[in-house]
Order: sequence, then C-alpha cells, then structure tokens
Amino acid sequence: MMRSVLSAALLIASVGAAGCGPKPERGSAPPPPAVSPPTTARPPAPPQPQPSPALAFGPDTCASGFVWREAFEADHVCVSPAARARTADDNTRAASRWTVGRYGPDTCVSGFVWREASPTDHVCVVPDIRAQAADDNAHATQRLAAPPKRCRAGFVWREAFPTDYVCVTPATRTRAAADNAQANARRDTTGKLAPATCVPGFVWREARPGDVVCVTPEIREQTAADNAAAGTRRIDS
Repeated sequence: MMRSVLSAALLIASVGAAGCGPKPERGSAPPPPAVSPPTTARPPAPPQPQPSPALAFGPDTCASGFVWREAFEADHVCVSPAARARTADDNTRAASRWTVGRYGPDTCVSGFVWREASPTDHVCVVPDIRAQAADDNAHATQRLAAPPKRCRAGFVWREAFPTDYVCVTPATRTRAAADNAQANARRDTTGKLAPATCVPGFVWREARPGDVVCVTPEIREQTAADNAAAGTRRIDS
C-alpha cells in the first residue's frame, strides 16, 4: 500500500511540472509576446527643384520678343526687331551722314545727330532715333530673360554701359558716369585713331571690348582690376 501511495505522488508531481513550463530567471521580466511590426505606407518623396534652363546667349539673353540691338559689336541692349533693323540700316548709312566740321570728321550733316547708343557712338541719325536709343538703354535691364546677379554688400553695378553689371564701389560707379559725360571732350579728332584717339594723358577705358571712352591710366587699371574681381563681388544664389 505504501508503494501505491508513493507512485501516485510522483505521477501528480510530474503532471504539475509539465503544465507550468520553464520559470523565468530571477530578476528578469518574462519575454514580451511577439508582435508583428505595423505596416505603414511610405510618404511620397518631396518634389526636387529642377535646374533652370540654360540661357541661350548667356546672361545677356533677351526676354521673348526682344533681340540685341547691335549698334556695335558688343551692344547687347535688348530692343524690338524693328529697332534692330533700323539700327543696322543707320549703320550702313553712317559715312554718308558725316562731314568734317566742328566736332571733327564725324560731325553730322544738317538734320542728323549722334545716336549715342554708347558715349562714343557717333553714327548720325534723326533726333527721334537718338531718343529711342536712350529709352532702350534705360530699359535694358528689365528686358533681359533673367535678372542680372546682385552685388554683395558695399558694391553696386558699375554701369559704364547699359548692361554693365560688374560690381564696384559706389565711388567707382560715380566716376564711370563722370567719365562717360566727358567722353567727347577727351577725344583728339585729328589723331591717328580719329575719332577715337584720346588727348594726351588719357587712354581707352576698355570696360568691355570696344569701350573707347578716354580715362586716365589709373582708371583704366582700376577698370581692369574690377573686371577681374567681378566674380567675387556678386551674389550667385
């Protein structure tokens, strides 16, 4: 009978142990139940900025409906196609409208005046065309396909000519305007390169190809230095 009681006790103990499973280690939490990660839709990628299309003719590219005037080789003022055609026609007639007179060999015959698309543009035209050239110069910047780059603090556009966006000090800009105003007074109309010869003590400024405004040698050197430093003085963004 004692053997039967012991066998029954062992059977109950084994059944109880089998139903309890492993005990957790002391001081540790029971393992968390397995949970499947939530499935969420990935948000769409934000739109990427697209690069601006390249300007066909660089920073001087004209807005739609306008073309370069080309009163001379480096003249990139934007005008109407009709104004460009008229400019070309006036250029072909230039020699027939000059006479030797008070202002040298490029004095205009009666009824004509210098066009002055630049300070040294002495193609002779009717007064209305001269006024049109001045108006086109005044609107040069707003007719570009893209606005010109701005200057860093302390600098301004030089504007030695209508599309001159080289950044210089305000004093240099003022000096460029003063030199433009004195351009004709500093010419030697009988010189070797008449009518573009400068009087003694002056040289061509050369702010761009074809810029024959006469300035002092120091100003010419400053102009070249400003041109060389142009990229460091503008805001490219």
